[in-house]
Amino acid sequence: MKRRDAFTLTELLVLAPVIAMLGAVLLASLGDAKQTVQAAACLSNMRQWGLAMGMYCDDYHDYMPYEGTSGGPIDTGFNLRAWYNVLSTYIGTPPLKNLYPPTAPDTSRIPLPGQKSIYVCPSVTAPASTWTPPATTSNPWFGYAMNRVNTGSGGHLYTRSLAALPGQVILLSESENDVYSFTDGYYLGKNAPIPVPPRHSGGMNFLFVDGHAQWYKLDDYSRTLSEATNPGREWSVPRAVYWFPCRTCNKT
Repeated sequence: MKRRDAFTLTELLVLAPVIAMLGAVLLASLGDAKQTVQAAACLSNMRQWGLAMGMYCDDYHDYMPYEGTSGGPIDTGFNLRAWYNVLSTYIGTPPLKNLYPPTAPDTSRIPLPGQKSIYVCPSVTAPASTWTPPATTSNPWFGYAMNRVNTGSGGHLYTRSLAALPGQVILLSESENDVYSFTDGYYLGKNAPIPVPPRHSGGMNFLFVDGHAQWYKLDDYSRTLSEATNPGREWSVPRAVYWFPCRTCNKT
């Protein structure tokens, strides 16, 4: 019998789309796996911040730290006591202010998208279009954000015990990928002036007042402007998560 070692043209034409389809499936699977790993790394960052928060509050009579302000550099004034400067030392990480010049002349230490850092969600590849480089203490970029209504008006600090449902009140979230570090469901949610696309399978990771971290979908954390500025309105219906610590904890 005559031996045939080569494919015929017909066989090749049939085989080519099959190989292409298998390649597409494999690439999609690899992409999904990468996103899963990044989401897990982000959640791990949140859990570490939760450990730091617990130890800090134990040391400071249950008071949570300051959210930070856009009214000055991150290394002056109230910002010296902001969460990103006072919590990090509890988990062996330098305060954020120490990663910026002039304290650290090497600007490569500044946590920015694409870098492996407890300050950065691995799924973020670039800052929001509203943020402009370079990163400085007066123009910082943030990958995580403290819930702005967990600090009262005029920098008034709240205790953890003020949260009516500590396992459902958000303490830290992924940020709107912009300057400074405070946010809420109006900034992040689908009603935001510049909506922030969910980074992890249609949702984002959050740290709660009780110290646990968990993923929630977009509808769970989205708020209208009126809900984001009125605690009674947000607490008027049962929700999966809350931004205001209690029904009467008004920011203004």
